[in-house]
Amino acid sequence: MITTAPALLRDHPAVISVEFAGSRSRGTHAGLSDWDFAVETSDFEALARDLPTLVLPLDPLSQQWEPMGHFPVYQVLLHGLTKIEYLFLSESQQPVPAREPTAESLASINTHFWDWIWWIATKGAINRTDLVAEHLTQLHDHLLRPMGIEPVPLSVDAAIGAFASRRDALERQFGVEVDRALEDEVRRGVERVLGQG
Repeated sequence: MITTAPALLRDHPAVISVEFAGSRSRGTHAGLSDWDFAVETSDFEALARDLPTLVLPLDPLSQQWEPMGHFPVYQVLLHGLTKIEYLFLSESQQPVPAREPTAESLASINTHFWDWIWWIATKGAINRTDLVAEHLTQLHDHLLRPMGIEPVPLSVDAAIGAFASRRDALERQFGVEVDRALEDEVRRGVERVLGQG
């Protein structure tokens, strides 16, 4: 991963550099930590437009822009639940407000939930109960409450149950169906690391 993920971007004309970053680069990572790469670019918009195609050789399970950070992060989740993040530290962004679910937005809400709940589960696996509680509250504020879910879930398992039930109801309401591949793999991962899900 340390060579493959950056190599996919390095030949793009807008890329200045791609450097190994984050806890893995410092040797302070846990077994389930993300693989982070800091990207310098001369044309962020051009690179951002091409990223979905550039990462296709990784056969991603999902890919998305992290909507809540103060700088852009492109998140790629692979089969086996290995996660790559391309960090654009020199750019800035305003966190995206919570979105109301619609027929058009439900698929991206679904992707955001399963990506986020897997991250929370990895913190639970190393007993970071402080981060689990903090992010379950944020997950509720940003995703679950706009879907009509109350109250704040007290566990990863409770969040998964509440989300899946409400998502299924919204699919019926909107006459759409989101892909279940990401959900299926995350559920298996949560069961493996937490014994729930």
